[in-house]
Amino acid sequence: MKNKLYILPILIGLSLALGLILGRQLANFYIPKPPPPVPMPITDIDTVPENPYKVKLGKLIDYIEEDYVDKVNTDSIVDLTINSILRKLDPHSTYISKSDIQEVAETMSGKFVGVGISFYMYNDTIAVIKPVEGSDAMHKGIRFGDRILMAGRDTLFKKHLNTDKIKNILKGEMESKVDLTIYRKSSDSIFKLSIERKFIPIRSIDCFYKVNDTLGYIRMNRFAETTTDEFTSALKALEKEGISSLILDLRNNSGGFLNVGIQIADEFLHKNKMIVFTKNNRKEIEETYATDGGLFEDKPLFVLVNENSASASEIVAGALQDNDRGVIVGRRTFGKGLVQSEMPLPDGSAVRLTTARYYTPTGRSIQKPYGLGHQRGSFQIDNATVPDSLKFATPKGKVVYGGGGIYPDVYVPIDMKPETYMVNEVLNSGLTNFFLFEYLDSHPSLNSKPHKAYFITDYKVPKEMLIAFAKFLKNRRINLNFGKNSNEIAKHLKASLAEIWFNNNVAGLIRNQHDFYIDECLHYYHHKSTSATKKAVKRQATKTNKKSTK
Repeated sequence: MKNKLYILPILIGLSLALGLILGRQLANFYIPKPPPPVPMPITDIDTVPENPYKVKLGKLIDYIEEDYVDKVNTDSIVDLTINSILRKLDPHSTYISKSDIQEVAETMSGKFVGVGISFYMYNDTIAVIKPVEGSDAMHKGIRFGDRILMAGRDTLFKKHLNTDKIKNILKGEMESKVDLTIYRKSSDSIFKLSIERKFIPIRSIDCFYKVNDTLGYIRMNRFAETTTDEFTSALKALEKEGISSLILDLRNNSGGFLNVGIQIADEFLHKNKMIVFTKNNRKEIEETYATDGGLFEDKPLFVLVNENSASASEIVAGALQDNDRGVIVGRRTFGKGLVQSEMPLPDGSAVRLTTARYYTPTGRSIQKPYGLGHQRGSFQIDNATVPDSLKFATPKGKVVYGGGGIYPDVYVPIDMKPETYMVNEVLNSGLTNFFLFEYLDSHPSLNSKPHKAYFITDYKVPKEMLIAFAKFLKNRRINLNFGKNSNEIAKHLKASLAEIWFNNNVAGLIRNQHDFYIDECLHYYHHKSTSATKKAVKRQATKTNKKSTK
């Protein structure tokens, strides 16, 4: 046993070295190669000798597999090796196992093939929250509260199935069909529906709506393949409703594809304005500039960011800030200024390897120093403490800061009171949705949606529902001060009801009421509008006086 313990660290160390060598070889497929070397004179050795380190380590793996006293799972050793190597490189190079690769790909593609339902596992049974808009499940009439008992011959109840297992059963080939056996509580009936699997969108745009007559709002949660089309559709819909200014909410948006972040920034910038530039390990610089015909180039713009806004979110915020375009509102962003390239491995897994750094148009690196960990949003910049080397100037002379993350133009402090933090954590954990499913399922007479306009402006969460929610939390040993926080709790319950009864746009509008970030935008917008009106009136008065004098 002792010998095994001595051997294992040696194996792991050797495997680390082997993984590093293999990683460098794989990187050559994705990083542009340098010019070929000058041909060497021909010698009597016409073959290139094999790398002795690879031969040595490969031989060791062979010995372990064939002769080691105990059976060793070499796959797990290799996975451990790859993860250990990547952790030593930087915080953002990652390994994606073969089992996770499909889910990651679906998330970034913005769609998957499935039946199209949102569901909970409720008492060991799949309970439908709502069908996805446009899915065959919606067209066939699946509704809130339906229990899915079987999918084809697969029994789905009383089996303690995890979410991944259920998803694998419900997903399938495009246009393939699955027979769902459904129990409907309201009619106490069991019936079958044949559902066709279709592309189901994974939305990048959580919601969009009009804040007031002229100001629109769009919340973006990632930068995936479908994000630009979703954003364009949302913006055009808002412009048809008459908006002439926009809030783009990138809070908690951890990024995604670099080119999609560039596309979004391009919609707000005039032609030939720099968006970003990248630099690789050979000091090669690639600059990207805005193209012609952006959708929202000259209208007032606000961008909301916080400590969880990262990567492509920071590209957008940095490009706009450095081009004196719009107002960045919120807190210092995460500080991820590294570009990853996804590189396939032979077994179907992949690595996302950092291949370049990116910089904002003024030359700022957004990457925070390694090892700083998660930055809290309460940080407020003190201009006197920032080194001159981290100060940059925009074309209009505004000072902006490097050193990690994007510093906002308008700062929104975080409420650090423990009670506020706990309330927010509970309300954003999904417990309100789970509670409402149980509550409406057991009180079907209350599951009757009112008129949308009435719901938005006048609907109040019933007192009985608040009492039931307090009991629901208490049973889970969660105690919130409902007297002091009743308005905030009721707002989140109402927003969750909006998701069930209406759509995410109505839910977002409700959830963002009295939002500090949006209030700052409204204050700033009103102040600027008032100042512009006063200047216009003053100019007109001056012209009138000149005419009178003449």
